Amino acid sequence: MNESTIGSTFEISLRILLMLNCLFPLQLDEQQIGMIDFIAVYAADFGLLDENLHGYSNYRFSEFPARKQPIQAALRDLILDEYVHLTSTSKGYEYAITAAGKNVCKQLHSSYSEEYCLAVKTTVSAFNHADTTAMLNAINNLTVFPLAVNSPPAHAAITTVSE
Repeated sequence: MNESTIGSTFEISLRILLMLNCLFPLQLDEQQIGMIDFIAVYAADFGLLDENLHGYSNYRFSEFPARKQPIQAALRDLILDEYVHLTSTSKGYEYAITAAGKNVCKQLHSSYSEEYCLAVKTTVSAFNHADTTAMLNAINNLTVFPLAVNSPPAHAAITTVSE
């Protein structure tokens, strides 16, 4: 059997490590991680970058809800492997990269990892430091709108939230 790493928990784990490394010392909750990752890989659809890192599949907008379980599994594995640290806060659980996780990231040298880091930083900046309400609204506008009119928009306009 030929198993692909594309879309796997392993692939998501690597992206989470890259994300937490790029944003260090920022700690993120599970929702933020999922939303930042989705927006970052489809940044062109959100009007943030010129190209989507993961292309323009007709099914890309259905990926967001399908990512919840794989992200949970990836975070669990990263914690067990001590690449990510879990912290309990008054708002819930937050995740941060550990020294061991940073060491893994040092070995990930590719144009993809550089572009992903740029996309992650651009996403966080565009959404007032990862504001979950603003990100969820943008995702809903992008993913629900095509269902309503039966054709995907060229890109979803981002409304930057100010403090």
